[in-house]
Amino acid sequence: MESIVWLEEWLATEFKGALLMTSHDRDFMNRIVSRIVEVANKTVTTYGGNYDFYERERAVRHEQLLASHKRQQEMLAKEEEFISRFAARASHAAQVQSRVKKLEKIDRIEIPPEEKTVRFQFNEPPRSGDDVAAMDRLGKCWLTPDGVEKSVFGGVSGIIRRQNKVAVVGVNGAGKSTFLKILAGQTEPTTGRVALGANVEVGYFSQHAMELLDARKTVFETMQDAMPLANIGVIRNLLGAFLFQGDAVDKKVGNLSGGEKSRVVLATLLARPVNFLILDEPTNHLDIRSREILLEALQSFTGTVVLVSHDRHFLRLLVDRVFEVDHGEMRVYEGDYSYYLAKSRAEAA
Repeated sequence: MESIVWLEEWLATEFKGALLMTSHDRDFMNRIVSRIVEVANKTVTTYGGNYDFYERERAVRHEQLLASHKRQQEMLAKEEEFISRFAARASHAAQVQSRVKKLEKIDRIEIPPEEKTVRFQFNEPPRSGDDVAAMDRLGKCWLTPDGVEKSVFGGVSGIIRRQNKVAVVGVNGAGKSTFLKILAGQTEPTTGRVALGANVEVGYFSQHAMELLDARKTVFETMQDAMPLANIGVIRNLLGAFLFQGDAVDKKVGNLSGGEKSRVVLATLLARPVNFLILDEPTNHLDIRSREILLEALQSFTGTVVLVSHDRHFLRLLVDRVFEVDHGEMRVYEGDYSYYLAKSRAEAA
């Protein structure tokens, strides 16, 4: 994230050339761009403004298009009714012919197909104890290739409480992913311990999880394996919520893009009865629409979430606590992501 902010600052203040880019980072685009070029429905449309302006303007233009389409349909219906009514009358032949020619020349307003998003009601996860994870003097060291012990972090103590939504932040290499692996039981701490609370069921997502998918299976078969007791309709609804609709459910996993594989793993994870989600960069590879779908799912999730993400918009709208890993220590901020930014800037000053 620090690298993204650095690039943002440099482009905004130092770079004097023109810039053309694709990006899935809303905050980055809102800060940097002054025009949006949308490629959709076989058309290229330009909007003046940043990404937030584009979203608002696109909605306004869509409403205007719907209104124009409705007026045109009403006009066409009247003309066609006149033609149908008087087509057989010789006295009206000239008028009928004139209106037929008029209709032939009219450019018909077409409504582009709606982007379908199926809303899926996730099953209520089982209730965990109030203390989901207790950390006591937690530390982790790795051995370097030359046999030297390198401390990643140490002395971490604290409690993750039920329904917390926690962001873990820090520079690259600070130990964020290692911390999540220890929480998920994927690696052992070097010192201290983590104790999970009563009835805690962990669901863990990492980029490595995408490599564990069976490339020979279809998207539908993969989801069926995760939900063996669910009927076809339930599985299709869940896949639809993650943008796998129609024939897309029959794609082989081996033929999917990185973003599609991420969505498959996230769908299988959210389909299971877990109440403690540990997510290591779940927004990587996802486009903006997929990120919005995941954000909505996590906002309505009644369990506990701990995640690492480089998407500031995502974190701002989701988390209520922030753990910052810095120089082998962990600082806890008892507030949302905006609170964390304000406090950390004040501390730096």
